[in-house]
Amino acid sequence: MGLIVATAMAGGAAGSAAGQITKELASQLGAHQPRLVLAFASTQQPLGDVLPTVGRAFPGAVVLGVSTAGEFTERGDRKGHVAALAISGDVGVAAGMGGNLAKDPEGAVRAAAAALPPPDPKRPHRTALLLLDPLAGVSEEVTLLASAILGDNVQLAGGAAGDDLKMASTFVALGARVASDAVVLAVLDTSVPLGLGVHHGHAPLSQPYTVTRAAGATVETINNRPAWDVWVEATQEDARGRGMDPNTLKPDQVTPFLLLYEAGLDTGEGALKIRAPLSKRPDGAISFACGIPQGATIRITRSAEAAQVDSARAAAAMAKKALKGQPASGALVFDCICRNLILQDKFATAVDAIHRELGSVPVAGFETYGEVALNAGDMSGFHNTTTVVLAFPR
Repeated sequence: MGLIVATAMAGGAAGSAAGQITKELASQLGAHQPRLVLAFASTQQPLGDVLPTVGRAFPGAVVLGVSTAGEFTERGDRKGHVAALAISGDVGVAAGMGGNLAKDPEGAVRAAAAALPPPDPKRPHRTALLLLDPLAGVSEEVTLLASAILGDNVQLAGGAAGDDLKMASTFVALGARVASDAVVLAVLDTSVPLGLGVHHGHAPLSQPYTVTRAAGATVETINNRPAWDVWVEATQEDARGRGMDPNTLKPDQVTPFLLLYEAGLDTGEGALKIRAPLSKRPDGAISFACGIPQGATIRITRSAEAAQVDSARAAAAMAKKALKGQPASGALVFDCICRNLILQDKFATAVDAIHRELGSVPVAGFETYGEVALNAGDMSGFHNTTTVVLAFPR
């Protein structure tokens, strides 16, 4: 038997939402017991109030949880809901959790990895799931640490928790344990490969620039000029074609403008990794969703709604191809909240594109503060404004 995937979503109070999703998952799975259940919960349904119900309903499953900035299944996307995905069938699942992430990222990842068993020779394909608190400020580092500890032959997928854009505190969970400043690492051992796809919908707009002064997630100068001045100069012609002037933006227009013109970080591998700019400081510095190192080469990119939908479909197509001829039974999706802000009510169209590309199978996921996708041999795996699709074979 391959893998069976079930999805569910419910709103309302945490207790009733948890009860509803467990009943729906059980109904779809029938006589099959899940090996893994993932719950994606908004701040309106705290994980500590959701996961006990899920754990009692599925005592034989590994239960993971993460707070979100939005939730979705193949039936649509929501805010203020709980979405869930359950997997049953021929898969070995184990998970661990580590804390004190901000001060000791390596210690946190090693603590989580210590709970994982050695690879199973009967199920030679291992995929890892990584859920983390992005407000710890070490998302890229954690992704690389996890890959290094697990080994080059393990592909990595996952996402950074959200909190409905409050930017106050985000949470990950393993079973009944819920924590911020923490990381959860799980492994899925299968007899056939899982399919991983990743794609963004941005195209280069500017020439290459050098980040000449940066601190953490703030870029202060580019080519020795205030970062904002460079952004305005590079984008103003394209922006005016969209009916906006970056020189006269009101305060509440700055973030939507920046999300149309994000940074493309040169990875040295012939592709750009997207980094999301979120706000402008009075001194002309720009704050990003995650760190950009001083000395990095970047291009300013542009995005259109159609390209964002196409990129979601492309990520699903990549995941389907990686299944090596096996039909998909469902998929887990990590999709950035920035893409939701760009697409707004058309975000559901992107989710539907994934659903259809994979053969109209169950799909569930959450809107993240950063996405993880790292195949064997990749040098870097933390992304912004990107769709990551992990497809399961039937």
